[in-house]
Amino acid sequence: MMNNNSECAMVNSTPAERFGDWDQYEKLRSDLYGMCARVLAFPQKNEHERHFLLAAIRRTLSLEKAFVQSVESNNGQMAMTLVRLNLDTLARFYTLYWAEQTEGMSAESLAKDIAQGKSIKNMKFKKSKENATDRWLIEQIKPLGKWIPIVYTKTSGAIHFSDFHISQLIQQFKAAERLEDGSVLGEISIGPGERDSDPELYREVRQAFLHISMMLAEGIRHRCELACC
Repeated sequence: MMNNNSECAMVNSTPAERFGDWDQYEKLRSDLYGMCARVLAFPQKNEHERHFLLAAIRRTLSLEKAFVQSVESNNGQMAMTLVRLNLDTLARFYTLYWAEQTEGMSAESLAKDIAQGKSIKNMKFKKSKENATDRWLIEQIKPLGKWIPIVYTKTSGAIHFSDFHISQLIQQFKAAERLEDGSVLGEISIGPGERDSDPELYREVRQAFLHISMMLAEGIRHRCELACC
């Protein structure tokens, strides 16, 4: 399941709505809860995949709750971090398909290995000579959307302390007055949220998080169809 059709996993918007509105999050959240019943109905031979998918759903719901709280409190740094973690879930979800394209592996065996503590980053899929590092995973799902590598690059800086955080700090500086010697007297906010932020500041990040979650939901629906549930 690796084609651009995954991008059509959209929540239908009315003319008054814009993609990324919170009511679309609520609709998707309801869909994810609804999928749990189908996943729980997986046959015994898919026991480990069942746990894999339920854990992915639970992680997405957990991230989504924290993401909404971050946006509503104007905490852009945390919102970007959560987008990156959500993208991580999507990329690792697709290893189920790549395992089925790898000799000696299956989706079930992969899910079992992960449950037993084996790390995806130490695995190789589809005759690749490279380990499935984060960057390799993102490269594999790039056909799903040209925006994915861009979001990955922009949000990766939020995971580890980097220039991203310094840039975020500088953005909180507000000039108050220019002194006679040419220097600028100002103030800077050190709190967790952005000061005096525009309500639309987080529109793109909200759209990114929602789109990633919808792509995951579409993938889980397909796994349910494969398992005949």
